[in-house]
Amino acid sequence: MNYEQTLKDAKKDFEESILPGLQDFVRIDNLSPDFDPEWETNFKAEKAGFHLVNWAINQGVKGMKVELIKEKGRTPLVFIEIAPQGIENKTVLLYGHYDKQPPLGEWDEGLAPTKPVIKNGLLYGRGASDDGYALFAIVESIKLIQLQNKKHGKILIAIESGEESGSPDLVYYLKKLSDRIGNLDLMICMDSGCKDYSAIWLTTSLRGMCAVECEVECLKESVHSGTGSGIAPDSFTVMRQLLDRLDDPKTSKVLAPLSVEIPQYRIDDAQKLAEYEKEKTVTEIVKLLEGVKPLTEDYKEIILNNTWRPTVVVTGMTGFPAAEGAGNVLRAKTKAKLSFRLPPTFDCKESEKVITETLTKDPPYNSKISVKVICSGNGWAAKDMHPSLKKSFSESSKFLFGKDYYNSGEGGSIPFISELGELYPKCEIVVTGVLGPGSNAHCLNECLNLDYTTKMIVALSHSIHDFCNQ
Repeated sequence: MNYEQTLKDAKKDFEESILPGLQDFVRIDNLSPDFDPEWETNFKAEKAGFHLVNWAINQGVKGMKVELIKEKGRTPLVFIEIAPQGIENKTVLLYGHYDKQPPLGEWDEGLAPTKPVIKNGLLYGRGASDDGYALFAIVESIKLIQLQNKKHGKILIAIESGEESGSPDLVYYLKKLSDRIGNLDLMICMDSGCKDYSAIWLTTSLRGMCAVECEVECLKESVHSGTGSGIAPDSFTVMRQLLDRLDDPKTSKVLAPLSVEIPQYRIDDAQKLAEYEKEKTVTEIVKLLEGVKPLTEDYKEIILNNTWRPTVVVTGMTGFPAAEGAGNVLRAKTKAKLSFRLPPTFDCKESEKVITETLTKDPPYNSKISVKVICSGNGWAAKDMHPSLKKSFSESSKFLFGKDYYNSGEGGSIPFISELGELYPKCEIVVTGVLGPGSNAHCLNECLNLDYTTKMIVALSHSIHDFCNQ
């Protein structure tokens, strides 16, 4: 494929077709099921889905069959099959989602979640970048291959409407469609992000997670602190001792049983990324108060801490009155909610066992300790990428941005990626996307960088073509 021609065609189609289609999509107030109790009866998911279906049909892609699959009690799925054009032995599945987060609050003046506004090269509106652009980008990428009369394999596109609610139906649909899907050679997920807009970014890992509630009970009922202190243990003091079992209170390093050996090539990726971002400060990632120091000043270690090492955070506590109204009381019990981020390759079920045993063994003062697992999910680690894809993304990034692409892990979790990895164990999986600085996914003023998205479409098109033709 010719890069100059691909970029020219992509820019033309983006202005004439993709941007108007995206703007109409933003106008539809379809929320993910967890945020819309009437989603099954107000048919907003279907409305948004049919909008995507109709847009795709009108793009003139050869060999394309488009449908909106919907079963009672399950979220809709846009499913597209594009017949192979000259290559019969390669199958590629591309993923995105079109359900949206709630508005959240008042957007900046002139902006609104369902009001598409273009300003300074950005399209503002809920769902524009997370992840409404995905179908438009994916269909266009195949169209660009065909416009140059190039060959490609069988292309499948799955755009779900439940990702923001944990993808409850995605695997169900893919299993039901297994005969039509067959064996996959490559899967590309278009729901991740980029560190900046100056290169192609590929997500190489996602951390797993485990959330638990731990409750410590010491008394049948609370008593006056003057009466009980010095006699009975304080439930919060016991909780402090339990938390110290999980991580070092001075370094925040989590207990060894939850750690894994980090692959050397991911350590190398972290070093390369640290050298690229050496001029940045940690405050560009999280907004530390003036004078507050990060856990380490070594940027490579920060990257590894956030992508491959386990962490634990206390996200909530109950049993406490508000400080302003608290009396002199020795409270009977304390409950804490703990959020663990796990290494990409650590089994989340094993983490449940390790965490529960660590918290409940040898209870201080023989206090009553109970642990309840709220939820858990596995992380994901990419295999060392196929040489044809490495070459393609490298060439694309150099042509579009003048520099090589970057590999980067993510500190968060997308549990369905690991599920898809288990469902298609022999399939190459690539995770990428356009959620970069200022895109504000899930937050006020969500927006899509139009120039970067256009360039990502070019890179996506060439990667599919190059993989199918290698």
